[in-house]
Amino acid sequence: MRKTIRLTGRRQLPVTAFDFQLAELHGKRFATLTVVDHSSLKTIPPDSEVRVRLAENKLVEILRFGTVGNPSSTAEVNETSFLAPSCQVRIVGQATAAEGMLLGSTTTWTYKSDAETDGILLFQPADTKPRPWKLDIRDEERPILYIDERVTDAASWAKTDPVFIGCVFPHVINEVFRVVLQETAKPEDGWMTEWLAWAGILMPGSAPPFADSEKEQAKWIDQLIDTFSAKHNLADGILKKLELTT
Repeated sequence: MRKTIRLTGRRQLPVTAFDFQLAELHGKRFATLTVVDHSSLKTIPPDSEVRVRLAENKLVEILRFGTVGNPSSTAEVNETSFLAPSCQVRIVGQATAAEGMLLGSTTTWTYKSDAETDGILLFQPADTKPRPWKLDIRDEERPILYIDERVTDAASWAKTDPVFIGCVFPHVINEVFRVVLQETAKPEDGWMTEWLAWAGILMPGSAPPFADSEKEQAKWIDQLIDTFSAKHNLADGILKKLELTT
């Protein structure tokens, strides 16, 4: 039976205190976790369990790396579909008084073995077929755009091909800001602030309509897409690539 983790008593652990890696060996996938800064765990009971939570596209797997006092550096990963999962180190109490209590955790981060980033959007080759691409908007990490891995240098191609940019990026902007504007007020940190700052550069003085109706929000997003398209000459770029211009 799955035990519920209680969230009381948690302390924030720095991501930099750990080194996490994924690797394949003899057809199996393994994860390694190394504690770089042991001082971050010095007040945590030694029998507390060390776990790493992986999540991607609604797939979740919990990896166990022994205890704080007797850590294990390697764990086998059963889920083979992970490409750039969100990761979080969790320390869970095992003593009777604190059993199941989340004693400490890091913020989440995106594992970027082969992932490429271009500012506010991550790019990652993946098995997306039958789709040529797929967008994943995450809670605490930048959105990631998966590109059909059969395309040569898929991530670079997606960022430079004018037809792909002209057809896909407006949709990405629309979907991302539909999520951002679901917030009741302007976020103060996280990836959403980066996207809002980007929008502010494109449309200075045009405040995002957090408290407005869906109709007004859609109108603002359309204006943002039009501004982005005009700045980068998206329509002309597609026509030139297709050799339809005179």
